Amino acid sequence: MMRNLDGVSVYFDPAHFSAETLERIQTFPVTAVIKEMLFHTLRWSDKSAEKMPVEQTFFQALFLLCQEQMKQKAAETFTLPRVTHPSLVRAMDSALVDPGHASLTQALHQAGMSERSFRRHFLNETGMTWQAWITQARLFHAATLLAEGQRVTDVSAEVGYASLSAFAKAFTHLLGQSPVCFRKSQESI
Repeated sequence: MMRNLDGVSVYFDPAHFSAETLERIQTFPVTAVIKEMLFHTLRWSDKSAEKMPVEQTFFQALFLLCQEQMKQKAAETFTLPRVTHPSLVRAMDSALVDPGHASLTQALHQAGMSERSFRRHFLNETGMTWQAWITQARLFHAATLLAEGQRVTDVSAEVGYASLSAFAKAFTHLLGQSPVCFRKSQESI
């Protein structure tokens, strides 16, 4: 079995999810069973699931387990609202490329909107202010980097925090555990 990998990314066909689920980017912890199943999938080529009933059943079971895990963690899951307004989509997509350096000025430029219109539309579609959203986006990115094993100090700087203590406080407030604890919990998965 291949164990020299740091992780595995999984992409699900959006057709299998409700519209409500697709409105938000989600991250969730995987159980040991799901982790082993993900590594097991590396044995098959991309096309083998179409040909072999065993692989089809395996992938269906993996999907159902992931879906169950997502539902169980829904209340605790760190989510990032998305929008449908094309101008806001451009601003969000631009900000997500490098959330640590994203700014309201850049978002306004990408959206091609006045600040007042941008703030009003953004709040209506997401239920949160731009500042609250970009903070969540930064912390979402931080959680991803920490799960990859990066050092907390490096992650803090990468996501735009000048102060390690401010980063730790914001991360703990939003995710319910310190960056160090979160990183350690991801190592055991």
